[in-house]
Amino acid sequence: MNADHTLVAVFDSAHARFFEYKAAHGRLETVLEDVASGLHHDRREIDTDRGGRGGDARGGQGHVYESHSDVRKLEKHDFVRAIADAVEAALDRHKFNALVVVAPPRSIGEFRSVASGKVKDTVWREVPKELANLTTAELERQLVPVLRAPEG
Repeated sequence: MNADHTLVAVFDSAHARFFEYKAAHGRLETVLEDVASGLHHDRREIDTDRGGRGGDARGGQGHVYESHSDVRKLEKHDFVRAIADAVEAALDRHKFNALVVVAPPRSIGEFRSVASGKVKDTVWREVPKELANLTTAELERQLVPVLRAPEG
């Protein structure tokens, strides 16, 4: 794949950053810095439907009924979908022709499940590592050797 306009999406379930990889210079140039998912907030702020208590007719000890939906899991899914949508919008605006996805393995799997076919077709490399919390300089040290390596 011709990677002359490469978008590098670095994310986890809490935040994402986007870079353009400048192969000629071996640099990552910030396109969009630290988009937060909102998952850093207290779980009590989002999980308002607390489990109810069940009891028996004699007034005995009841059991807590758990919510059937995991709100945090849904938020993570929605955040990864928003990342895939943002990547697709950049692709539609001809901002890149190759994509590098850098995320924990589970997040990469989630990305694959929600990304459109045309976004998946632009994926040049996947880096299944948790690197979202690194500085730009640290990311360059970790990623540029991977991006320069021949495809294999």
